[in-house]
Amino acid sequence: MGNVLPARIVSALSIALYGMFIAVIIPPARKNRILAGLIVVSMAASLLFAKLPLLSSISSGTRIIILTIIIAGIAAVLFPIKEENHAA
Repeated sequence: MGNVLPARIVSALSIALYGMFIAVIIPPARKNRILAGLIVVSMAASLLFAKLPLLSSISSGTRIIILTIIIAGIAAVLFPIKEENHAA
């Protein structure tokens, strides 16, 4: 669609995408300090991956996948979600 739409609309939609992402992560982060900390750690790790010479040569999509797996894995080990037992 990017080739069909005018450049101004494509630019506006790319900014809207960031706005939607923020709208998705901010409300739960306000209620949960662990989640807020993980978001900050994720942003810092993303910046680090973008600035380090060896890691910055990796494509941005691959960096996002690597960071997602690493941070989600660490968070799952350190902060597991307790399941509720429902008697049937």
